[in-house]
Order: sequence, then structure tokens, then C-alpha cells
Amino acid sequence: MQALDEDEGLRIEGNVPDLANGGYIFVGFYRGSYCVNLCDRIRDRQSQKYTVGSNDRWFYFEKFSDVWKFLRPLIRKPLRAWLY
Repeated sequence: MQALDEDEGLRIEGNVPDLANGGYIFVGFYRGSYCVNLCDRIRDRQSQKYTVGSNDRWFYFEKFSDVWKFLRPLIRKPLRAWLY
């Protein structure tokens, strides 16, 4: 996360209790701060693949240590994440 450029981001499978299927976590870095989006993770019945749902929540952090402290308990283990 510390090496993200402003045009990059992370999608992480979540373990957030009140989001569908644990949710997805999106992390970006823009103008010197981290932006975190939590949202539902919905299984598409036709394709049988997971997709992004609604129920968005947004959080902003200035320091890596703060965003990491927030994210650690919300990340599903074992870690599954994608860089985009």
C-alpha cells in the first residue's frame, strides 16, 4: 500500500461483519492521503462470480499507520487482493 501511485488501487476481499459476503475493500492514494471504500460483495447468480455491490462507506487517512490499523481486522484471511 505504501508504494501506490495515484492512478493505482487495491481491491481486497473483506471480513466486514455487516457487509454481504464480508464485502470488498478498495484502497487508493490521492494527493497525499489514503482513501478506503468498503462495499458489499455480491455473487452474480448467472456467472457465479462475485461482483461489487452497494452499501458504500468511505474513509480517509493521512498516514499509512492509521489506515493499516483500520484495515487489519477487516481483511479476510488468507489474503486475496488485486492491484489495479
